[in-house]
Amino acid sequence: MVNPSAPLVEPLGRQLVFTAKAMREAFEDTLTAAGGSLGTWIVLSALSDVGCMSQAALASHVHLEGATITHHIDRLEAAGLVRRQLDPNDRRVRRLELTHAGAELHSQLLAAVIELQQHVLAGLGPPERTALKKTLDTIQSNLATLGTPAASGPPSRSPATRPAGAKQPSWNSARLGIGLERKP
Repeated sequence: MVNPSAPLVEPLGRQLVFTAKAMREAFEDTLTAAGGSLGTWIVLSALSDVGCMSQAALASHVHLEGATITHHIDRLEAAGLVRRQLDPNDRRVRRLELTHAGAELHSQLLAAVIELQQHVLAGLGPPERTALKKTLDTIQSNLATLGTPAASGPPSRSPATRPAGAKQPSWNSARLGIGLERKP
């Protein structure tokens, strides 16, 4: 039962939803100002983190449907940012890789996103930033126990689950919006 004389406290879920919405809008605006988009970021970041991979593996990695990822890849290939190549071991498979221009754009987008992060976290010292990350990870883990697919969010890539030969990511892509689609 609710105590009518108790001060109203904003539910955490509401605060997180509105904060996430504001962060997403700032994130997408930052990407746009840096010459990209969320779709561009998703593909370029995944290829930068993991390296050459099949289109199906990319779709799975970033939690997007095949048709959605195909749209992004077609656009990025036409812009000269990614290249499709036949897999020498299976001609039915197309492998994707960043072009030099794609790697350059990814570097620009990453720098802009890091600058945004610095702005967003201004006033928080290293201990508060560590506590924030730990708290968000705990909340995400707790949500995952609810059993809904959306609750678990995109997985982070630990060295043990990173594909063989993939380099250590310069940035944890899952924490920077991989797998999110903007709603119209």
